[in-house]
Amino acid sequence: MPDLRPVVPTAQALTLLSQHFSAPILDLTAVEGGQVARVFSFRVEKQEYIVRFNLDKMLSSNFPKEAYVARKLAGTSLPIAPILHVGRLGDLHFAISRKMPGKMLQEHTPQEVQALLPQILDLLEAAHSVDTSETQGYGVFDYRGRGSDVSWHASLLKVADEEDERDYFGKWHRLFDEIFLERDLFEKLYQYMQKLLAFCPEERTLLLGAFTMNNLLAQDGKITAVLDLLDASYGDRVYDIVSLDFWWPPLGIREAFLAYQRQHGRELPFYVERLLCYECYHALIGLRFYAKSGNEQGYQMTRDIIQRKLAASGR
Repeated sequence: MPDLRPVVPTAQALTLLSQHFSAPILDLTAVEGGQVARVFSFRVEKQEYIVRFNLDKMLSSNFPKEAYVARKLAGTSLPIAPILHVGRLGDLHFAISRKMPGKMLQEHTPQEVQALLPQILDLLEAAHSVDTSETQGYGVFDYRGRGSDVSWHASLLKVADEEDERDYFGKWHRLFDEIFLERDLFEKLYQYMQKLLAFCPEERTLLLGAFTMNNLLAQDGKITAVLDLLDASYGDRVYDIVSLDFWWPPLGIREAFLAYQRQHGRELPFYVERLLCYECYHALIGLRFYAKSGNEQGYQMTRDIIQRKLAASGR
């Protein structure tokens, strides 16, 4: 699979970090696992930090948006890594933050993750309770909190649109002819999603977006960090459980989230249809990403999961 992360020589990272810390930069080490950002951990005296680098074309809003979201969530119970500096290094964005304790949920046992489910639901509730009345728009928003679309539905429907050549996906429709991206499958999923959108409300809840096993840290039975806020958006709260339900159904978040909402006096009409709609969207995003990055294994996994879900729904 092609490496989508920018090349950042260690010497260049050290030079940059030395401009932000007066004490020596120690133990600069590459951190593996991400697909888009180049990540290093380092230490200054006794404090540990993380620095991340992204290409300008990889993300529409990048780290200044993440700093904005962190400020919005500062008064909640969500454990967010303090972001100390954001800036540019040539055509790269960078962010320096404190290193949070714990391991990714995917490194814990299934039993340990299951025990964390009540905390996961509480964290989602905290994010979903943030006031969005002073902001505008729907879908992914920028570093000033302005949503990119006029409606929640519009933000999902544009998954089939090509992008500006300067953006990561660019004129991606050529992938239908050049690689394993299947036009018939993509169009079929898109049509299902379109039909199911009729069941989805035009809600403007703050969504965390990338709420996955890779973006949650835990230690000693407690969630210690929520990472990667770049995909935060405004829309239907049900969307926020899609990644966990899609990739880790044994967690049971689908059933637990519905019960939690009812305990808080909320009904979620057409819950099954809304989830299937968003899982079609999630699959479309995944198929497009894996095709663009040349990851046929990831593509096939996404393809198999969504086809099983559609078959189970009778579609």
